[in-house]
Amino acid sequence: RSVVRGSRKSETIFNKDRLSRVVAAVLLGNIPGTILAASVAERFGRVMAIRAAAIVFTAAVPFICLSGGAYWPMLAGRILQGVGCGLVAIAGPMYLAECLPAESRGKGTGMFQLVLVIGLFVASIVGMGVAAFFGDASSSSVSPVAKNIAWQSIFWFSAVPGAALVAASFFLRESPRWLARRGRRAEACAALRIDYHEAEAARHLAAIEVSLGGDGTVNAPAAGTVWQRRYLAPFALAFLIAVFVQASGINSVLNYSVTIFDRAGLPGVWANGADAAIKAANFLMTIVACALVDRKGRKFLLMLGSAGLVLGLGAVGAVFWSMDAFGLAPSPATGVITLAAFILFVSSFAVGPGVCVHLALSELIPTRIRATGMLVCVMASMSVSYAIARAFLPWAEACGYQGVFFTLGGAMVLFFLVVAYAVPETKGRTLEEIERHFQGKEQK
Repeated sequence: RSVVRGSRKSETIFNKDRLSRVVAAVLLGNIPGTILAASVAERFGRVMAIRAAAIVFTAAVPFICLSGGAYWPMLAGRILQGVGCGLVAIAGPMYLAECLPAESRGKGTGMFQLVLVIGLFVASIVGMGVAAFFGDASSSSVSPVAKNIAWQSIFWFSAVPGAALVAASFFLRESPRWLARRGRRAEACAALRIDYHEAEAARHLAAIEVSLGGDGTVNAPAAGTVWQRRYLAPFALAFLIAVFVQASGINSVLNYSVTIFDRAGLPGVWANGADAAIKAANFLMTIVACALVDRKGRKFLLMLGSAGLVLGLGAVGAVFWSMDAFGLAPSPATGVITLAAFILFVSSFAVGPGVCVHLALSELIPTRIRATGMLVCVMASMSVSYAIARAFLPWAEACGYQGVFFTLGGAMVLFFLVVAYAVPETKGRTLEEIERHFQGKEQK
């Protein structure tokens, strides 16, 4: 938000209403980006979808920076950035899951979440550096020219990783599973030989072709919808995981953490320090999760994470309930307890759902419907996230923060039960073996 503050309020984006729209424009752009991702990934390949995401995101940067702060060009540029983010949110995990060997697929796909967390951390460092160099955007001592250079420099910096991804995409191999679906058998086998010797690559290709219901001669996407009976069980599980992950309220809790800490008894600089602490916990525990996901398994981490979410959300709710029930005033003690509960909450999310959600979607949804199925799941996830974010403050005002956190904790109890009793362990299994697991249950 510090990016867009500062000059000619009547003509540019810099007023509260327009500022909020520009900040939220990325989320708006995610919707068409996510929809477009499934089509591009299926028709042109996973690598092309990743490349398109990087190109769109990078191209939006000069569009924004050269706008001079004018509202409509800035809004359009931010929407374009959201389109790029929506594209890669589908294509990235799908590509990783389809290309990586079973024994390292968890760690490799988990890196997608780790990179996101690192990006948030780097962005905060860049913002702090720009603020330190140019001064506080709200200060009258900083000239309008300096303010414009400040926010533009932050956007120009964001073009660097985007351009790097565009260049790197030309060195990526295509997904062997996508190649097999398009009837490009020789290319699929060559892609598999990067990870396996000749005989093993041929065996994996044969398994892929069997799962596609063909013999490698198909030259168009295989038919199949998420509503076919054979796909319904794995798709339903992936859908529930995607929805429950956002039902934890993770995005809203992080967005409103400073406000919550202030209400709990950590005002001002202490609230901002607490916010930094939970983001550090998120980063560290994501690293831990990437190290554990191929050793302990997805089901174990999801159960551990969802149980921790129940405890963390319940503890925060209990703090606010006790203050209301016993007439306690917010104090440093209640604030520190809330911070400890938040660290448990964020750490549990990072070690379980944070790393495993993209992995679960790409592993559970069969190859024939992976792009469409992930599109539906991600759209549902985004809808739940938006609904909670939109209702969070009015909800807290009407029911108290204890009502919000107890409700979210109750949803996590359901999440734990779904994982414990319905989600299979996929560690060490190929995507085709996971698909056969559900087909075997259907036949029984």
